[in-house]
Amino acid sequence: MFNQHIRSFLIPFITFCLIIGVASGVIAYGRGYRLDLRKNTLKTTGLVSATSDPVGSQVTINDILKTATNNSFTIDPGWYTVRMTKEGYIPWEKKIRVQGEVVIRIDAFLFPTNPSLSPLTTPGVTNPVLSPDGAKIAYVIPVKHLDGTSKKAGLWVYALAEGSLGRNRDPIQIGATIPAFSFETTTISWSPDSTQLLVQTPSGTSRLYQATRLDTFTDISNSVAGLLADWQTERQQKERQKLDAFKQPIVDIATSSAVIVSFSPDETKILYEATASATIPRIISPPLIGTNATEEQRAIEPGTIYVYDAKEDKNYAVMKKTELPPPSPTPAKKASSQPKSAVLPSTLQSATALHWFPTSRHLVLTLPGKIDIMEYDRTNWTTVYSGPFEDGFIAPWPSGSRITVLTNLNPNATTLPNLYTVNLR
Repeated sequence: MFNQHIRSFLIPFITFCLIIGVASGVIAYGRGYRLDLRKNTLKTTGLVSATSDPVGSQVTINDILKTATNNSFTIDPGWYTVRMTKEGYIPWEKKIRVQGEVVIRIDAFLFPTNPSLSPLTTPGVTNPVLSPDGAKIAYVIPVKHLDGTSKKAGLWVYALAEGSLGRNRDPIQIGATIPAFSFETTTISWSPDSTQLLVQTPSGTSRLYQATRLDTFTDISNSVAGLLADWQTERQQKERQKLDAFKQPIVDIATSSAVIVSFSPDETKILYEATASATIPRIISPPLIGTNATEEQRAIEPGTIYVYDAKEDKNYAVMKKTELPPPSPTPAKKASSQPKSAVLPSTLQSATALHWFPTSRHLVLTLPGKIDIMEYDRTNWTTVYSGPFEDGFIAPWPSGSRITVLTNLNPNATTLPNLYTVNLR
């Protein structure tokens, strides 16, 4: 009877201990602990989660092939050089710090070695203007370059989005050229919400077009000054709302010792030029673990361009202002069509050569004869397009799959350029 009582107690107890032991082992394994058979000890490791676009890239750690994306693997704590490669794409490389029981996420965007070009327009265009939301381009087709037909002459809008089966969407004609009104000498401006187009002639006529229908406009020649003032106020309010989402010490630095160039598309990073020496205060203390291991620079100096990342509370030096190309002279009508800085008047004239890429992790740099892309911490700086393009005009598609440029690939056939896409996917 006694043995039976002991047995009835031991079986549930041993079962409970086994469950606890197995659960503890699973938890320890998930946290990165591994058995070191050479030392007969239990060691801690870090977990690296590697993803890439496109998927299926090879992942090497210190030149040793580990896996292919998208996948995860464990590794001993320490500093490593991780490299992702895929045939037909420019290799991606970065230093990472692996810590025990910490998940390190690596997300690489690989750019093609030889991107292709595809035409968006064919008759020849002038004065392309990108909408504030980055999703549409307005441009003019001049009548005198249309080989005897004027049906296509006028103001057009192209939506930067793929249609069905991956095809380009058809552009929409917004305004038709008539003898009494020609778009060829006009100044074109987008409304802050990207739904309207203001067209101004040198003679003082101002029309407000709806950006979705042909010849749907209102003559606002007598009230255009008020409209422009309202638009500028709306831009300022939107930019201020973006800035207010950051912690107050960062807002103080941005408004006293810096000029904001632009916010990242996801509004978590600020691209700015320092105008005075200052130190970025620590917002997250202690610093987060498992974050970007690239060395940051919290002491800022005037004449240097930086990116502040609010998610990780890190600040990176991007480049000296002198590394940017000088601003190219542009006609007054083109200069007035671009919205000015809505937070502070920017002294960074040539910052128009530096843009955010839609990933919010990359910056696009427009240089003479080429387009470079780098990560926001200045790593993986690479050239994605080397060839002719005019007026420094580029427009990344919101999906990040293409970059639109204005170029003339056959000057012997036509004097006007067309819009082409540099296909990155």
